[in-house]
Amino acid sequence: MLEFDSDIPLFPLNVVLFPGMMLPLHIFEERYKRMIKECIATGQTFGVVLAKSKQAQAPNVAALFRDDLYEVGTTARITAVENLQDGRMNLITVGQERFVIRDIYPSAADFLRGRVDPFPLQAEDATEVRTLAQKLRPMVRQYINHLADASGEDLSNATLPNDATALAFLAGTALQGPLADKQRLLSATSLRALIAGAVAALDKEDQILVYMIEAYSAHQRIERLPFVDYSLN
Repeated sequence: MLEFDSDIPLFPLNVVLFPGMMLPLHIFEERYKRMIKECIATGQTFGVVLAKSKQAQAPNVAALFRDDLYEVGTTARITAVENLQDGRMNLITVGQERFVIRDIYPSAADFLRGRVDPFPLQAEDATEVRTLAQKLRPMVRQYINHLADASGEDLSNATLPNDATALAFLAGTALQGPLADKQRLLSATSLRALIAGAVAALDKEDQILVYMIEAYSAHQRIERLPFVDYSLN
């Protein structure tokens, strides 16, 4: 578990990692090869944080400022490694704990390190959280079903977690909307705020998804209409 003022490697990416979320990665830059080898050797997790600017993923991290990154991220634990040619690697990682960045600095190998604090969700009234979770559960199920309709994949066997926190993080993982919306969910200070945010985001995104599915179905119906060769005479 993270302690206050922990010193961890940071990996700025164009992705929002939630606790419990699986994240495959292809490691090819020399600096990140070194970072991952260090994590494997020590058993340490690394932090995944959403890049706020293009500069955050530039080769020279010494030029980075704190504002180039969003302040809340998630530690990633490496669960599988496939070693490739030239030291490249395919990884499977899983999100673990949320953290908030206090400071950043470049490592000797030119990957980013950060001093971070754990960022646990604040405890709240269990009855209110239970009520919100009961509203969220069918929304997550419906959204997953609509994703299945849109992608043509069979997601009927998908099981939803019973834990309210895990359910809300799953909702954030499933969302197909803007990264800024996902980051707002990840940055929620309390479980109530997290679930309420997930409900609002799912409601908005599901309406967009349904519209897209209906528009695509209408287009398919038009394409299947028999062709009639009209004459202008």
